[in-house]
Amino acid sequence: MKKIYYLILGLALTVISCNKVLDVDPSASVSSDVSLKDSTGVERAIIGSYSGLQAVGLYGRNAAIISDLAADNLVWTGTTQDYGQIPNKPIPADNAVTDGMWSASYDVINRVNNIIYKLPSIPYKSENGKNGVHGEALFMRALMHYYLASYFGGVPLRLTPTVDLSNIDLAKSSLTDIYSSVIVDLESAITLLPANNVTGRATINSAKALLARVYLTDYHATGDATSADKAISLATGLIETTSISLATSFASLFDPAVVSSESLMEITYDIQNFNRLAQYYYTRDLNGRYEIAPSASLIAAYDAADARLASTIRFDEKNNPYGAKYNDVSGGVDRVYVVRLAEMYLIRAEALAYTNGDIAAIQADINAIRNRAGLPNTTGADHAALKLAIEQERRIEFAFEGQRWQDLVRTKRAVSLLGIDEKYTLFPIPLSEMQTNKKMLQNPGY
Repeated sequence: MKKIYYLILGLALTVISCNKVLDVDPSASVSSDVSLKDSTGVERAIIGSYSGLQAVGLYGRNAAIISDLAADNLVWTGTTQDYGQIPNKPIPADNAVTDGMWSASYDVINRVNNIIYKLPSIPYKSENGKNGVHGEALFMRALMHYYLASYFGGVPLRLTPTVDLSNIDLAKSSLTDIYSSVIVDLESAITLLPANNVTGRATINSAKALLARVYLTDYHATGDATSADKAISLATGLIETTSISLATSFASLFDPAVVSSESLMEITYDIQNFNRLAQYYYTRDLNGRYEIAPSASLIAAYDAADARLASTIRFDEKNNPYGAKYNDVSGGVDRVYVVRLAEMYLIRAEALAYTNGDIAAIQADINAIRNRAGLPNTTGADHAALKLAIEQERRIEFAFEGQRWQDLVRTKRAVSLLGIDEKYTLFPIPLSEMQTNKKMLQNPGY
């Protein structure tokens, strides 16, 4: 981490070159001392923080690839060896992909920490405007700490900006402390964020949805039923919110011309700020790199009548399967979902299933997702069967949206399904971090 912070020392909004996938407005590179002096500077800084989420290590590519590649939804079919190392455990500590995930996450964390640190002293005409920016910064910090923890386990919990050399070396925090901090950030964000915002920027519902996910993860980690109850409550509140609803058509979720009623948070792109997801998923005959491809087991997991299949997996003229949720090979403006309403149904179902909740209620939530896809009601009739049914629905509903690895690790199913040692359910701390952070300890097995 030290090498990253040397680069960003006093430049809270600088884009790190190894993760750059877009041309960022020059305001994103202005020194924090200059840019964070008034509300205009803060607005530029928060936009610069969102641009950080577009990095290759985050939603510009790897947040939508690595979870499925590390699990069983994708296989490596390309030429970049660092991607080929992801499914073959143990992953080397010098893997460039995981290093990019780490550095991009802490880049965003440092950007928003600078905003949070300076915001109290900055005059605003509107207190609501100031609160909204504060909430957005807290949301992004929570999102990044959770993203890091879901792959690396205990990581340094950075809650202050890096402005000198005094806090570059930082030891890991426990998962308990990380989840607690993420929960505090999100609960605060809920009180500050606006109900509505520009597409691609966080709202109250974004924070509630992410908090439901965190509480479900915390329940599985601790066994504390209170966390499951809170996940259920948050998911229920969102499901019952009249301003959001499941998209009638699954295919419409991936239509770039449509802002879905189901979206709770997404990362947006344009021709200047683009991603290369379609290029990495598409076959070479379709002008893609074909770096990864749907696994045979994922293809087999779909019912032929499932309406989600055509929007998720297609075949080229040589019958090569490719991921079809991202389709703009030339422009790279495909949206990338952070969280959408379908997940709230399955979060509620999972929390109920693992706490021996009402069978009919669990079935109803699963059926809401299945019926939207043109499938009949679930045949699961007891908690054990319904847990597997939820796992199956999550696998095919969120394929290529960066959830499969987290699902299997969260429910402690990764070892048996993927055939890996328990220690490899954590990624290695990147070698660059090990070499520069004197307080860092490597994860077991690496």
